[in-house]
Amino acid sequence: MRIAILGSGSAGNATLVVAGQTRVLIDCGLSGRETVRRLQAIGEDPSRLDAVVLTHEHGDHARGLAALTKMLDVPVYASTATLEACRLGEKLRQVRRGESLAAGQAFAIGDLTFQPFAIPHDAADPLAFTVEAAGIRMGLAVDLGYLDQVLADHFRRCDALILEANHEIEMLRTCSYYPWALKQRILGRQGHTSNTEMARFLREDFDGTAHHIVLAHLSQNTNLPLLAKQAAVQALEERGPLFSAGAEERVRVANYDGPSDWLNL
Repeated sequence: MRIAILGSGSAGNATLVVAGQTRVLIDCGLSGRETVRRLQAIGEDPSRLDAVVLTHEHGDHARGLAALTKMLDVPVYASTATLEACRLGEKLRQVRRGESLAAGQAFAIGDLTFQPFAIPHDAADPLAFTVEAAGIRMGLAVDLGYLDQVLADHFRRCDALILEANHEIEMLRTCSYYPWALKQRILGRQGHTSNTEMARFLREDFDGTAHHIVLAHLSQNTNLPLLAKQAAVQALEERGPLFSAGAEERVRVANYDGPSDWLNL
């Protein structure tokens, strides 16, 4: 399995997962043209894309959906509630539908098997996923207020994790760009994951299996890559030798504005 994060953050989220001859994009928050450009930038032929899987309807995850799927003629796998909430109007009728998703119901696209599960976020039917191919397993969860026990159970025995680390709490509270209502939404139980909550998960609920931990969806206004990585590394080091070995190398941060390096599992 190979993973490339094309973009991660409020400007747009998209993650390519490759196994064998199968290529699936999780989320399409970049424009259609920008998604194609970034696929080409990492050496991928956009015409070989097999499907788009959607976590939820918010613009930074679904903005380019109609344009990209029309451009490449690929099906969209999403829950019915999520597609309806995208408010694509007439464009929705033109989207080629894959399987309708539901939490707890596994589905396969080529060589990849997906297990969707519900997460706490203020969207119609938000989902996170584990993805498996040939015994390799990865977990992806972004846009969620906290990392609950359901997530911890699903993320056991994963070789790689992509976890949200959206904000540093004090930076968010003092941010002059955001109105108080937005701050309250982000900090809420159905908002976004802080560095503190991400670190708590690694300290208390992470099973230690994943040798690759990618911190994603960082806010450009209320977080810094260095702060997020420090929080994760410190949490692992506090777990003791089995978790702290190679902690610096184990943790990486996804780029805001361009593709991250390939993750080869």
